Amino acid sequence: MTYCYFLFRNDRYVGFKILGHVGLGTKGKDIVCAAVSAVAQATLIGLEEVLREKIRYKIDDGLIKCDIKSDGECAQKMIETLHKTILQLSKQYPKNLSVSKMEV
Repeated sequence: MTYCYFLFRNDRYVGFKILGHVGLGTKGKDIVCAAVSAVAQATLIGLEEVLREKIRYKIDDGLIKCDIKSDGECAQKMIETLHKTILQLSKQYPKNLSVSKMEV
């Protein structure tokens, strides 16, 4: 199971955390896990390298975590897009993906 948490403060995204492995295939061959990882990492690249937003992130086995230092509108839209993409995947794979919003 992969747990995806989208972190909010005052109705604004302040980060996200993705934990675990989907478990649909062997490590390295799980297409859902690969999809979640790819969209999350694309979001990190977009935030840091394209938008030049100040973020802090960590990528490790079974973990992608990001804290956003600004609340620019473009950054908000990128995280919202990630959130909606993962929500869509969770509808297709409800036993493998859990998506939550957390006020911090």
